[in-house]
Amino acid sequence: MKNARVIIVDDETDIRDGLKSWLSNEYMTQCFDSAESFLNAITNFDFEDGVPSCMLLDFQMPGMNGVELQAALKQINVEFPIIFMSGNAGQADIINAWHGGAIDFILKPFTPQQISEALTKLFAQRERDTAITSGGQQGIIDIPITSREAQVLLLLGKGHQQKEVAEMLSLSLRTVKMYRTFLKNKLNLNTLMEIARYCDQHQKSIEKIAEARTAGN
Repeated sequence: MKNARVIIVDDETDIRDGLKSWLSNEYMTQCFDSAESFLNAITNFDFEDGVPSCMLLDFQMPGMNGVELQAALKQINVEFPIIFMSGNAGQADIINAWHGGAIDFILKPFTPQQISEALTKLFAQRERDTAITSGGQQGIIDIPITSREAQVLLLLGKGHQQKEVAEMLSLSLRTVKMYRTFLKNKLNLNTLMEIARYCDQHQKSIEKIAEARTAGN
């Protein structure tokens, strides 16, 4: 039984058809060739039907682009996880998309496995978040990082490049890269999107660890 919905918005026919072919056996899929065509059809969707939904959204399209569609959906209070797809997005684009509500960012060309893994991770995380919310779990959590690693993590999560982090913390670029590797290994944060999401989810906990170093100075 298909228990999740994936909405595909991309102006390239081959990508739309490929995604639909890859995903339709596991998910309910619907395709649109532009942001405008999706907005025109949005009244046909029942986003309160209890079916977990997400969108695979092309970052750059003729007319309204992906980020503009993201903003338009927020204005009409239609919010669900968005995975952006792009061939040439920069770091600032990725961070801005995340803070606008994106869940992940996949660079083109991608493989079916990359898409499948991203969706599996997304829907699994939604289930965990729902369970946590239902159980009332919140607040400070224990994160196995040092205070300096926490400082680096917070700055990376805000979209600063490693060179900027080095300057802000009076560290060498090599040292910041070393901390970045530690964070990847300890927290399994492999992408900028994962870093930004983790910082948003656990900001208080990370800040508490970072403040320990400030207090000790």
